[in-house]
Amino acid sequence: MKTFRTKSNRWATLGLTFLGALGFSQTLDEPITNFKLPLFNDDGYRTGYLRGEQAIILNEVEIRILGMELNQYTGDERDAVIGTMESPEALFRLDQNKKRSAAGPGSIKLENDSFVLTGDDWIWQEKGNQLVINKNVKIVIFSAIGNVIK
Repeated sequence: MKTFRTKSNRWATLGLTFLGALGFSQTLDEPITNFKLPLFNDDGYRTGYLRGEQAIILNEVEIRILGMELNQYTGDERDAVIGTMESPEALFRLDQNKKRSAAGPGSIKLENDSFVLTGDDWIWQEKGNQLVINKNVKIVIFSAIGNVIK
């Protein structure tokens, strides 16, 4: 099992804003197909773009997304993609303390200018902003890390 801390909690905000955006307009177990959800900050700049083949609202605090693709943007006038996350299946949850998490039994791919991280059987938790990948972890780092890796 490998644990990774991400630099920001934007992944959480992006994925779980979905709970609120779709939760009010859909009934339980009624799939939403080929959805696209742009996400913006308070200044009106794009922070993310969530796409999926299908979303199913399981209950008031859980949504299953199949074929998930999430782009993270700079959130400023540059409007540049700074990272991507993909998974064939993701379950987003909001717990009783309003903490967010997401998990998937299959693969995940997280990519930005510095690295590509892949693996299987993953969970992300808002507390500590941690991504835990339990199987087949592979990371490719594109830049030097001090005197350890060049």
